[in-house]
Amino acid sequence: VGYTSYPDNVVYQFCKQAKQSGMDVFRVFDSLNYVDNLLLGMDAVHQAGGVVQGEVCYTGDVCDAAKGSKYDIDYYLRIADQLVNKGNTHVLGIKDMAGLLKPAAATKLVSALRKEFPNVPIHVHTHDTAGTGVASMLAALEAGADVVHGAIDSMSGTTSQ
Repeated sequence: VGYTSYPDNVVYQFCKQAKQSGMDVFRVFDSLNYVDNLLLGMDAVHQAGGVVQGEVCYTGDVCDAAKGSKYDIDYYLRIADQLVNKGNTHVLGIKDMAGLLKPAAATKLVSALRKEFPNVPIHVHTHDTAGTGVASMLAALEAGADVVHGAIDSMSGTTSQ
């Protein structure tokens, strides 16, 4: 719905109105990966009849997760499991909103998700903040992503929206 908190009824009404107005795919994400918020948004989209793309927001580096780091591969697999099995997502998304997903990390993360969820489409989104966006999307595709897209600096001057 937006980058702020809304009452639950507003989320449900927004999804209903957006679907009636022609929106079909809803990318549902929470920048902190707070699963309760994600599940509510996903339920609102389901009730409206839309296509749910449950998103896991990426941060850190799964290839260099320090011992005890929150952002290791298991962290992302646990969230994805909840989006797939509790939220009934139609598409599993990786949202690299800061352009931190490097090629090796894209390979590791997408490969792990593909192994765990072989029948769920995987969509990876990035911004080219660090200049590795194109290489990371190629790595994601080679690892089994079904769809990739991003904002590249030749179009935006770095991050863009």
